[in-house]
Amino acid sequence: MTYDIGKQYNIDNPFKKKARLHQSKYRSEILQVDFDEYGNRLTESDANLGLNFYNGLNIFKAVKQRYPKYSKGLYADMLRSEHIPFNIFIPFKSTTELTKYIFSSFLPVEIVEIIAIEIEYAPSPAKDYLNDRTAFDTFIEYRNAQNKNGIIGIEVKYTEQEYKLRQGSKEEKDIQNKDSIYYQLTKNSGLYKPEKITELPKDRYRQVWRNHLLGESMILKKALRYSEFTSVILYPTGNHHFTEVAKEYREFLSRTSKDRFCTITFEAFFELIEQNVNSEELRDWVNYLKARYLFE
Repeated sequence: MTYDIGKQYNIDNPFKKKARLHQSKYRSEILQVDFDEYGNRLTESDANLGLNFYNGLNIFKAVKQRYPKYSKGLYADMLRSEHIPFNIFIPFKSTTELTKYIFSSFLPVEIVEIIAIEIEYAPSPAKDYLNDRTAFDTFIEYRNAQNKNGIIGIEVKYTEQEYKLRQGSKEEKDIQNKDSIYYQLTKNSGLYKPEKITELPKDRYRQVWRNHLLGESMILKKALRYSEFTSVILYPTGNHHFTEVAKEYREFLSRTSKDRFCTITFEAFFELIEQNVNSEELRDWVNYLKARYLFE
């Protein structure tokens, strides 16, 4: 039996168009199941079987524990990045030596021990930090060579780019209020060149800025005793938007803050994992990641 590629979306940008088609083909040719409305969306019944996730390494179990109720965006949409942190990072929870090596190899930190890995994490209560809904797609806590705890906040992007402020939203009001926690933290952190602060609230940089501020708010919360924070963006090479944004954003950072912001592509990250896995199970998982998310 053959399965239709399914409906595509005519106004996609060139990269998103290719990614949507790739996910549609993966569903029809590899998963061999039907679609719901668009080619990149699983039917609810197939989504509830966990077909948007790697079949193994406790990945779908982690999804069900974190989000037990069905959500179309997470369970069924193969294109949105919402599900991707589970597929990439849950296996690291049970391979701590690999995790230590991988992250130490591309970040300016020396990791001695992985303490925690969480998906879609934000410290609570929110009012003690940014007082909004900002969360890390993946959050890693570790112990460093100085026997202090550090944290990594990872933002995972696939085809997503910038987003517009919703008129009348709390976020818009906070962004427009120069006395809000965003600006207080920005000024107190020393992360940014003073003359570049007016660039940060723009659509192009706002989400990167907020994620960085969330980590900084955790560092400044002395009770947490975190000594260092690194903000990371993980995205595919074809998403040129984030290649450009990351380069521009790095120029906003003060000289002493530049090494606390890092980017890595899907391609480089998967290659790094592939070069260091030591079991057939993990090799199968890396092959899945490459087949699922990479394309010409």
